[in-house]
Amino acid sequence: MQRAVAAGFAPDQIRPTDIKLRRAEQELRIRWADGTESVYSAALLRQKCPCATCRTAAQPASPTSLPILTGYTGRKVELTGAQLVGHYAIQLHWSDGHDTGIYDYRYLRTIEQ
Repeated sequence: MQRAVAAGFAPDQIRPTDIKLRRAEQELRIRWADGTESVYSAALLRQKCPCATCRTAAQPASPTSLPILTGYTGRKVELTGAQLVGHYAIQLHWSDGHDTGIYDYRYLRTIEQ
């Protein structure tokens, strides 16, 4: 599969034609207009959550900053739902109540493995 460069996506590379959330498999499948199919594990999507809280928590703490409480309890977190955001993104819902991450299609193509 050819990887797209973040800044240089062709329109068909970031336009989904089919999106399936498979809760039992804990994955998100997207077929793109260029014919590529991407499969994202729930673990990857949670790890790469683009929300401000998750991005900040992933940054190394500076010696002068206060710690950020992320609410992590050690229990397994599952992908429970999703909804489209306009024509540019998908918002994911998690079993721990987290739902502020909005994954735009350009970002999803960047993090595909």
